[in-house]
Amino acid sequence: MAQTGGASGAGGDAQAGKEGFRVVSGDGAFALRLRGDLYADARFFSGTTEPAGAERFFLRRARPRLQGRVYDRFAFSLRSDFGIGGPEIDDAFVEARFAPALRLRMGRFNVPVGLEVLSSSTGLMHVERGFPSGLVPERDVGVMLAGDVGAGRLHYALGLFNGAPGASEPGGDVDDAKEAAGRVFVVPFAGTNGMWKGLGVGLAGTVGTVTGTAGTPALTGLRTTGRQSFFGYRDEARADGRRWRLAPQARLYAGPVELLGTYTVTTETARRGPDQETLTHRAWQASAAVVLTGEDAREGEVVPDDPFGAERGTGAIELGGRVHGVTFDDEAFPAFAAPTAASGATAWGLTLSWYPNAMVRVMLGMERTGFEAVGAGPARDPETLLLTRMQISF
Repeated sequence: MAQTGGASGAGGDAQAGKEGFRVVSGDGAFALRLRGDLYADARFFSGTTEPAGAERFFLRRARPRLQGRVYDRFAFSLRSDFGIGGPEIDDAFVEARFAPALRLRMGRFNVPVGLEVLSSSTGLMHVERGFPSGLVPERDVGVMLAGDVGAGRLHYALGLFNGAPGASEPGGDVDDAKEAAGRVFVVPFAGTNGMWKGLGVGLAGTVGTVTGTAGTPALTGLRTTGRQSFFGYRDEARADGRRWRLAPQARLYAGPVELLGTYTVTTETARRGPDQETLTHRAWQASAAVVLTGEDAREGEVVPDDPFGAERGTGAIELGGRVHGVTFDDEAFPAFAAPTAASGATAWGLTLSWYPNAMVRVMLGMERTGFEAVGAGPARDPETLLLTRMQISF
């Protein structure tokens, strides 16, 4: 941890820097760190009729985080969110670290499936995640074994969770059945000096059985980047049977360039009255970004060579673009899907980011989303979105 200021003594050491505020015991066996994220957003729509309140300024995230280490081998994390949808608990878990290749975690945390979901939100290319992330669970309560082997070239995770329908529809535990999740991610050239050292490829998925209720149907829903719902189920529909997901994924960091590709297929069994159907939905995303000022693109942050702060430099500038899409099972219409649901969507967007320093980021993005009509009916009007964010993370 880079120390920008601190005080030490026989009993320990206090530090303050870009990674937060930290207190460490004299023998290093105990540590306590205070961190936080604050994102202030604004979104505006052009040429479309959106619900009242869709265009607004709002706090997307306001998340203080307390992390600690106890007797070297045990750690904990507690993070709440007072932003949109809050207050709520984001993370709350305890972890036993037996070895780099074997860690046991229990509590509430990210389910090891989606590549963007597992990435820090502070370092995403765009203001919001893509459609594939909406089809996988985000956070859930459960237990997980994880570790890194082969000098960090292979990461694995295997867990058992209550079962959440998707990032856009977190829901809750509605039955006694659980959902298994697993992920393998390989960085074959880690530790080398070649251009492929930042290449990573992986495969993740979940499998389980879920029975929804009238109050918690436990079915997938999806929203646009402007956070407007465009696919959901009828009020009478609920999950009733096997659900599985498969999520191949890849990313590359090569100098100032970052590339990302994800694909998700999810299959769930829906019931509405006497009707039951197994439905399969698919989503994909291709993204690319380049740091125009030449700094390396790194997971989670861009560190300016000439920061704007005490030094009054220019900071770093990054330009990113993406295209992503989703299609919903034809059998969902009209019996199961809501009358206003689209049968699919494709979106493209651009995001310009300014990093004054490693802790602050200002983003300006636009995205255009087109929707597919159901049958011979008219298509929903396209969504043209302008969105901004100013964030600080330490």
